[in-house]
Amino acid sequence: MLKLAYVGGLGMMAGPAATHLTADGPARVLRVQDRGTQGGSRDRYRTDWQAHGAELVPTLQQLAGNGDLDGVVVCAGKNGDDVAIISELTNLLRAVSTTRPFILHLSTVSPDFAEAATSFCASQQVDYVNYPLTGGPLGAQLGGSDPKGMLILASGDAAIYQRLLPLLQRLGHPRYFGSSPAAGAITKLVGHHMVFNGLNGIATAAAIHADCFNQGRLGGDEQFDYLAFLNGGAGGTRQWELGLSKGIATDNWEQGFSIHHAVVDAIYAARLAVAAGLSRISIQAMTNTAFTFSYLLNRYPGQTLATHAVAREMIRSGSADLDRFMTERGAFGADADAVIAACVASLPEKIRDSALLEVTTAHFESGLD
Repeated sequence: MLKLAYVGGLGMMAGPAATHLTADGPARVLRVQDRGTQGGSRDRYRTDWQAHGAELVPTLQQLAGNGDLDGVVVCAGKNGDDVAIISELTNLLRAVSTTRPFILHLSTVSPDFAEAATSFCASQQVDYVNYPLTGGPLGAQLGGSDPKGMLILASGDAAIYQRLLPLLQRLGHPRYFGSSPAAGAITKLVGHHMVFNGLNGIATAAAIHADCFNQGRLGGDEQFDYLAFLNGGAGGTRQWELGLSKGIATDNWEQGFSIHHAVVDAIYAARLAVAAGLSRISIQAMTNTAFTFSYLLNRYPGQTLATHAVAREMIRSGSADLDRFMTERGAFGADADAVIAACVASLPEKIRDSALLEVTTAHFESGLD
């Protein structure tokens, strides 16, 4: 049975593991980092982890312990958040482990992060794999026993994948995409091109309906029925039932894929499209989405909004302010790399730092003693 610790174990994507991992294996979680933040689902996950038998500890040093772990699961933030976590954990594990430990990184990061982290950790005699998750909090809660449980996008060392497979199958539905350390990250961003382009389509449909049939507003039974009917046809997108339907039916613009995370994912996805040599039409669709998320973050500081809230800015009453923001911040420049850089610059500082583009092994090495 694997002996593990969790970073990010009180979050909505990793917290449900406390109930999926039972006494019969395949893993036992000894410690979970708890930085003391209250509210939301964290209190429930604290109780679940304690029932599992895990100790809640405040620091990474306490989390790493004295060499009693096989590995650490990290499900925390984006490049700029997790580079310091991976660096410190690697240093701590290297110092106390008698056998070669691993870091299982479940966060969505950029492909260059996964490549650099793999190289850095290997140089310190620690194995690293990045297996991004997709399926949202509901998928995480359902786990591997339900067909609708979250997907786990695995890649990297095949032997590590086989070792972790029983664990992964409890948490969700894993699939292995080959030996490249970045293949899982790339696959997650390919999915975001599907998701965010679908988001743009369904939000545009709602905005047109609002203007033509609904007195310029979003909401109401008539609009819900109209969009639900169309989405049931050949041109449908899951962005309707997963997102916008909540806003139209109940005026709920917070529940779903948080734009705090989505904006960084969209930037990573745009950079992937540039690296793949795609047409500007593919790249611009993603940068437009990222700029719209940035606008929401700047307009509603301190609020938690989900991605489908973009629809509120697309109707006639709000579209001019959104267009002005995008124009003034450089969304429509001639050079795609410059547009991406302008989008990052437009973000609130904390999220801008979290994005951390161009990750190299030096970012991890700077955390070593």
